[in-house]
Amino acid sequence: MNWLNYHHLYYFWTVGKHKSFTRAAEELRIAQSAVSLQVATLEDSLGKKLINRSTSKMLTLTEEGQIVFSQAEEIFRQGQELVNGLQESGLPTAVRFGALGSLSKNLQIRLLRPILDEAKIELTVDVGDPDTLLARLLSYHLDAILCDVPYPHSEDEPLLQREIAKEPYCLVARPQKHKLPLAARLEKHGVYLPAKSNPATAEIENFLKSQRSKVRIKGFIDDIALLRLLAVETESAVALPQIGADRELRAKTVVKLHDFRTLYQRFYLVVRQKGVRSSRIMRILGQ
Repeated sequence: MNWLNYHHLYYFWTVGKHKSFTRAAEELRIAQSAVSLQVATLEDSLGKKLINRSTSKMLTLTEEGQIVFSQAEEIFRQGQELVNGLQESGLPTAVRFGALGSLSKNLQIRLLRPILDEAKIELTVDVGDPDTLLARLLSYHLDAILCDVPYPHSEDEPLLQREIAKEPYCLVARPQKHKLPLAARLEKHGVYLPAKSNPATAEIENFLKSQRSKVRIKGFIDDIALLRLLAVETESAVALPQIGADRELRAKTVVKLHDFRTLYQRFYLVVRQKGVRSSRIMRILGQ
């Protein structure tokens, strides 16, 4: 394996940042010739020319140089983040969340508001499926997961899970000039429901069967954002957690047709059971 010399990489990154050997040498407080030698050594080890050397005052990077510079910038940013985090007793300066793709974006904003309001914290949110997010959490690539279904717990995968919100389900649809009774509207225009795997869907279907008409179920959608758009863009009714259409309800672009008063979508925060970062993130979020 050919090992990368990070000392040489740092010299190159400094040159690329300033677009000048002279300015890089001033920042590094060494001779310009030493900087040039270190960068040349890096180019030799990689087998690629990284800098276009010309007589102009401002140097440019080659295509390979641009790629290496971008990678180096991320490496040294993460290094600084590591140092800062450890020096501040483990207080996270960057917090990495995972979220299921189907999760309401309105809800994510509400739950993450304490972190958004912290000027010193950099937030990353990765979207993925449950298995991928769990693997990333356990391998320390994520600090926490936002989800609407709790993860199975085991001794091999110790997790701390907390219910942090619950939202009532409702039926929403575009307002109509000539209002039809609920049953008639559901029969004429149909209704979209959450995915069949969602625990709430079976209860919603039981309610629809109780209506004195033949309700048309037009589809099962595992995405709150898409359900919201279907409510706005079609005549069909949509069943979803109220938070998913909160803005549209306030703007009156959709109206509520029915409240499921005892039916809720529950949302969870999942973190590793052990570790300082987990407890601090819970504290920041007020959990």
